[in-house]
Amino acid sequence: MASYPNLKIFIVDDDLFCLNLYQQFLLNLGYINITAFTAGDDCLQQIKEQPALVFMDYNMEGMNGIELLKKIKGFDSHIMVYIISGQEIGLVAKESLQYGALDYVLKSSLSPEKMNAIMKRVEQYYTPHRSKEGKRSFFEKVKSGLGM
Repeated sequence: MASYPNLKIFIVDDDLFCLNLYQQFLLNLGYINITAFTAGDDCLQQIKEQPALVFMDYNMEGMNGIELLKKIKGFDSHIMVYIISGQEIGLVAKESLQYGALDYVLKSSLSPEKMNAIMKRVEQYYTPHRSKEGKRSFFEKVKSGLGM
């Protein structure tokens, strides 16, 4: 079960079947704060909500996954991103990692078990990152309170 059930997760895929399937995988694992989008532009309009994690399809109309990844990382480099695609691992996977995705996942390999493994990895990354952010904001508040 989810250690962080309220972890804010965005899913972006123009294929409604896949979108609903991934959302169901996450709900079954205990995650409840999931927002689904069918277009990259819609996701970007809500990115100010600062999700901890974004799952996105690579091949979408209007904006592909790499373009969306670059824009998300430009907004906040700490947002974790997984690219999901039907294309075999190759240039797309290399680009995904180059621009800051945590990993690249083939649609055909994504199962409830694979999603569980992904989320365990995400939570391992999220825990120390979350505590660093908490410490940083605490010290920033202290500094501002002292007039520094």
